[in-house]
Amino acid sequence: MSRIRHYIDLEKAYLYLGVYTLKEYPLDSIIWIISIILREITGFIGVLLIARSLDGINGWDFYAICVLFSMAMLTESLGQSFVDSVWSIGSHVRKGKFDTYLTRPAPVLMQLLGSRCNFQAMSTFTMALVILIYGWEHIGIPLTIGNILFVLEFIICGTILNTSIYLAFNSLNFWLVNSGNVAELALTFRQFSKYPLSIFPKLIIGVMTYMIPFGFVGFYPASYLMGKTDWNVPVLLPIVMLIVASAAGLIWRTGMKGYNSTGT
Repeated sequence: MSRIRHYIDLEKAYLYLGVYTLKEYPLDSIIWIISIILREITGFIGVLLIARSLDGINGWDFYAICVLFSMAMLTESLGQSFVDSVWSIGSHVRKGKFDTYLTRPAPVLMQLLGSRCNFQAMSTFTMALVILIYGWEHIGIPLTIGNILFVLEFIICGTILNTSIYLAFNSLNFWLVNSGNVAELALTFRQFSKYPLSIFPKLIIGVMTYMIPFGFVGFYPASYLMGKTDWNVPVLLPIVMLIVASAAGLIWRTGMKGYNSTGT
């Protein structure tokens, strides 16, 4: 019990440091927030222009695209806010920074994920919620307790799933000199989640569903909300999350076992 309390206090300390960092350089934080919002708006406008010019994308109209894009953005923004340091694994391996983490009384992964909080990214989370509500109302999705609980389930499971995929790819740095390009491949596939998967070839659909299941952080949950799929997504989502999180954890633990300071 005391260990759990210690971990909770440690997480609170990490969150406090994130807030303190945000307040330390207010102008820098404001510029960062604006740049993040502009980046997401640009991507959103690009998707909408395609939908407008084609009078929808394979049965997905303007408002359906709003729901899909916003749901994909919700999980990504939470990941950027609280666990974005997963992308620093390669740097930590090459510079031997895990040496310090190994001497502390806390799990290395917890220390890594808590080492950087980018609360600026919560601005995109807010924007995604606004877009989701906008699309939701115009489509006429029933505002039921079941749908609300599903969205909450999606936010939690989708964020864990999204982060687990990034963790798995970035953990390859324990064996490769620089797996940054491989991890960037995951980001490339992540962009597909903002579009209806049905417009892509079967190979892409298969990869996004079974190999790198980003389809479950956007397309399939959005399809379920709008009645565009027969899949039982509320059941499948946590199962997929547990499988991917377990696999990512295994890759991480195996890498840590072979860690031998700088360069491994």
